[in-house]
Amino acid sequence: MKSVIERAYAKINIGLSITGRRDDGYHLLSMVMQTVGLYDSIGIYRTNDRYEISMDMDYAGSHPEEEITCDESNLCIRAAKLICSLLPESHGYYIHLTKNIPVAAGMAGGSSDAAAVLRGINAIEGHIFSSDQLRAMSVSLGADVPYCIDGGLCLCEGIGEKITPIDASLKTHILLAKPPCGVSTPAAYKWFDCHPDSAGGDINAVIDSIRKGDMKGIRDNIHNDLEDAARHLVPSIPDIEEIMEEKGAILSRVTGSGPTVFGFFSSEEDRSAASSEIKSKGLCTDIFSVEALTPDYAHEAERK
Repeated sequence: MKSVIERAYAKINIGLSITGRRDDGYHLLSMVMQTVGLYDSIGIYRTNDRYEISMDMDYAGSHPEEEITCDESNLCIRAAKLICSLLPESHGYYIHLTKNIPVAAGMAGGSSDAAAVLRGINAIEGHIFSSDQLRAMSVSLGADVPYCIDGGLCLCEGIGEKITPIDASLKTHILLAKPPCGVSTPAAYKWFDCHPDSAGGDINAVIDSIRKGDMKGIRDNIHNDLEDAARHLVPSIPDIEEIMEEKGAILSRVTGSGPTVFGFFSSEEDRSAASSEIKSKGLCTDIFSVEALTPDYAHEAERK
């Protein structure tokens, strides 16, 4: 039996601007995305049951409000069926997902899982498709999936399918804190549509500041157009951000549609103090100390 184990890494949005809306309702975006060292583990096994795709999962490190279904609506199943429909010879696949990235957290957990399934099946089948081809086919699965094929530090535009790698590295200690409840991405966008005022921000200035290693420049120019929506839906978010900043965070913001808050810290001591305080206040059960990753991580796998 051919198999592969892929890591599906989480991401954070270092800025998110909504630049318009298409006729089909999709919002147009300009985002700086960064992969971080929190990941789901996905075992993908080729079976003798031609055309049959099945999966199960366990929740090793996440605390979902409700369990994820493993039926036809699951992005992993959809990704497997998509790539299998394009292979010259079809096989069955069994997928086992170990979930560590919190659900409905604004960290692209489901999208990264789908991207990992595409990478894994492609590897088992002999790398028939290039990364560009995997990204092209993944657009139909969701806005974040094309980015998650390779990840790293990128500017993502359009509905997420226009990806430009940024030739820089983010050097900071990152703390992720997710409140117990999740945020539905459609609900966040719906709230924004009813309250479309944006505080601005400057994506290009954020990118320039990252290249220069200027954390103050990042802080002064960063903005997430969905942050107000997340704060409205999860009132504890400002308290989490305040604790991070009181404990020395250079900045703290919501990632994606929330409700996860990320903080950038200059020292491990400050990050640890913020983590302990957030836990002691009972604001979050899912708290992670992570670092920014380069695209090399996307091809880390145990293949056998």
